[in-house]
Amino acid sequence: MTQRYRADLMALLVVLAAIAAMVIYRHVWVEPRAWGALCLDLSRAPAACYPRAGLLWLQHWQLWGAGALALGLWSFFGAPRAVKAAAVALGVIAVLNFNATWGMVGAALGGWAWAEALARQSRSLPLARG
Repeated sequence: MTQRYRADLMALLVVLAAIAAMVIYRHVWVEPRAWGALCLDLSRAPAACYPRAGLLWLQHWQLWGAGALALGLWSFFGAPRAVKAAAVALGVIAVLNFNATWGMVGAALGGWAWAEALARQSRSLPLARG
């Protein structure tokens, strides 16, 4: 396995870890109705409510999806691998946070650019002889 493929594998693992972290966070802190009731008044809410409020604010203003779309466009027009991976991760996270319209486009553009870069890279590698 070449160094480039190792870097892509590592980026893929980071993408999967980010998605898993958001799924777990939403399951534990956002979706239960009890947390919604506890976090209703942020002036008297526990500290765990502040990141939850930020997540929901980003969700309400469609900023998860807008960020994914921005990263996806950057990826499509020639960004480094890390940005392509971030576009895919943030796109899926945007979909998890109900910003599916822009999130899907961002994830698709980032994934397309990433796959295209991998295909171009594999065409440039010499064939193994043996």
